[in-house]
Amino acid sequence: MRGKVSLRILLVNLFLSAGIAGVCAQDLHLSQLFSNPMYNNPAFAGTSECGRVTAAYRNQWPNVGGGFSIATVSYDQYFKALHGAIGAYVNADFQGGDIYRDITAALMYSFRARLGQKLYLTLAVQGAYMNKYVNWNSLTFGDQYDPFTGLIPGRETEEVLPNTPLNKHYADVGAGFTLYGEYFYVGFAALHLNRPDVGFMGHSRLDMKFSGQVGGMIYFRKTYGERHSERDFSLSPNIIYTQQGKFTELNYGLYGNFYPFVAGIWFRQSFTNPDALIFLFGGEFKGIRLAYSYDLTVSKLTKSGGSHEISLGFRLPCPKKHSFRQDIMPVPCPKF
Repeated sequence: MRGKVSLRILLVNLFLSAGIAGVCAQDLHLSQLFSNPMYNNPAFAGTSECGRVTAAYRNQWPNVGGGFSIATVSYDQYFKALHGAIGAYVNADFQGGDIYRDITAALMYSFRARLGQKLYLTLAVQGAYMNKYVNWNSLTFGDQYDPFTGLIPGRETEEVLPNTPLNKHYADVGAGFTLYGEYFYVGFAALHLNRPDVGFMGHSRLDMKFSGQVGGMIYFRKTYGERHSERDFSLSPNIIYTQQGKFTELNYGLYGNFYPFVAGIWFRQSFTNPDALIFLFGGEFKGIRLAYSYDLTVSKLTKSGGSHEISLGFRLPCPKKHSFRQDIMPVPCPKF
């Protein structure tokens, strides 16, 4: 009985450690929200003028033993024949070295409708495969420690452990929309609509996740062409609110675009606790985007070392026909 209780406590602590005060413990989170826009809302798929491939890596709390790391790869592109866009991403979340991992592979379709001369609506659906894994062989327990000297090499635990690592496989579905014009956008997404069972020991339904996004672009100088583009000198204020169960997260900030460079500052918090001040700097060179951000922790976890995040994006060849480019006016939001 003692072994089972200890395992339950261990798993609860392990899963809760994925979050911080006010952050959804069930889902991972990223600071470069617009380098990975489909993670918050599948309706952002194909909302750039050109197709794009993006990879990102996040090292969270490097001063915490084992640490937390996240790797992502995504692709999205608009196809005129489909009257919308196809998007896909793979996220991998690692905690405590090789103790725990959470992998998600998602595929989405986003339909686009033109409501006016410069007003568009996208409606998206998403399906995902998710896998959670715990490696018992990498865990240590209280009976393997000496209160004075620490971990005792070679001491076997008396805990009753499973014979094999725990694997949990399940499907997940979500949906979202964006409404946008030349200067603004509004979006909303509902994820984990089927509330999959993610429990290793008994049933544990994943809470639905709701995310709202609002923002836009304030242009100061048109660089080229007949309409505004990401090459223009501009400022972009944005707000993203996320709720999952009892956990909430509010991100708000401002990007400055001085092509080919961009700089941004954000603040992340819940309604009761501050979390981090986020600084970002990036640039684009010949269709390649590179950005770095640092989370300066302002909560009680100030000794955690903050978080480092880097993203690398590749712009795919743009369509050449002018009429086609008009069909896919991009969402006026940051690209990092």
